[in-house]
Parts: sequence; structure tokens; C-alpha cells
Amino acid sequence: MTALQAAWTVVLPVKPFAAAKSRLAGASCASRRALAHAFFRDTLEAVLGTAAVTRVLVVTDDQEAAAEARYAGAVPVPDRPPAGLNAAVRTAARHAQMLGHSGAIAVLTADLPALRSTELATVLHAASGHQRAFLADHAGCGTTVLTAAGPQRLEPAFEGNSRDRHRRTGAYEIVGLDAPGARLDIDTPDDLRLARRLGLGPHTRAVIARSGPAPSPRPRQRLGTSPPDAP
Repeated sequence: MTALQAAWTVVLPVKPFAAAKSRLAGASCASRRALAHAFFRDTLEAVLGTAAVTRVLVVTDDQEAAAEARYAGAVPVPDRPPAGLNAAVRTAARHAQMLGHSGAIAVLTADLPALRSTELATVLHAASGHQRAFLADHAGCGTTVLTAAGPQRLEPAFEGNSRDRHRRTGAYEIVGLDAPGARLDIDTPDDLRLARRLGLGPHTRAVIARSGPAPSPRPRQRLGTSPPDAP
């Protein structure tokens, strides 16, 4: 299976915006909600702009996210009963099979506001020769992308030290790529500062502009191509 042959289904699990991003200390509840919403919109647009992606499933219990997904051309999947990120991924995988999709599938965290479509294409190309593969986050502990040759092969093990768990379950770790936006999920104010230096998507830029001085344009900063070894 090559990147050109693969027709990828991408899953975006989306937590209700009102309950998301509690670790963005210093931001009000309204600001955290607005940022979580913007992260999702920027991530979704980058995914939809990736040529190899033919279907996007947004699994969520947030009605606003579901409506926006449908409007953008993605397929909303109800996250019911809500039982955490891995359960949401398994729900989406079952839905993909119901839709008749048995080929390449990728799960992305929905908080990648610096992601570029070209970066995602690079990650999917690197994953396409493996039954299961994953991309570690910028901290080298978590996972931002998990792929499989078919929905039934995903075996999601997100949250906590998911990099180690995905490796231990036999997934191939994608390293050496120049795709920093694909690795930079936003959990803390420091993460957001890094993303601003890389270059944020338009929706996140707009939220930040409304909440304070607009960030000065800067060239994208390289975070490095390979994450550090997990402790």
C-alpha cells in the first residue's frame, strides 16, 4: 500500500468544548472553550485539505462540533456513551466499517492548530507501508497520530504515556519527519506559545487576537524531526 494507492479515512475525536483544555492555566472558561473550538476547526481544515484523505469522521458528543463537521463535509459520529478517548476511537472505527471502509485509517488528536495539510500528507505517506504506525507528540510521551491498515487493526491506547503503549503493542513509530505541526498538540500555555511560533491556523489566530494583542508574524520554527526518548 503506497500513499498514492491509499484512500485514507481520518478520525477526529472531539471532547465537548466546554469541558476541554482545563490545563490552559490563566485562561477563563470561556477562553478555554473558544480555544478548544478553534483548535478543532483548524485541525479539521488541515485534514480536509489533505489530498490522500477521502473521508473524515468526527466522533463527538458536542452538537456544535457535529454540526460544523457536517457543514464542512465530514461525517459526525455520536460519541455515545461517552467513555473516553479510546472508546470514542473504537466507536468511530466501527462506524467506518459500517460505511464499508476497510482500508487505511488514521486517528488524529483534534488539538493541532499548527498542522499543515502537507505535513499530514507526509505522515500518512510514512505510515502507508505499515499495518499500524504512530507519531509521538512533541514531548515524546503522547501520541498525536495513530494509523492502521484497517479499522479493526487500530488498537488505540491514547492518554498518558501512549507512545510507550503503542510501541509495546507493535505499532511502528514514525520518526525523522519534518512535520512539527503534526506533533504539537496543545495542552498547556507553553504548548500554545510553541504553536504561535510555528504558525497557527486562522481560527486559533482569531481567538488569540480577540483575547489580547495579535501575535507578530514569525517564520515557522522547527521543533526537530524526532521526539526525545520517553523516560
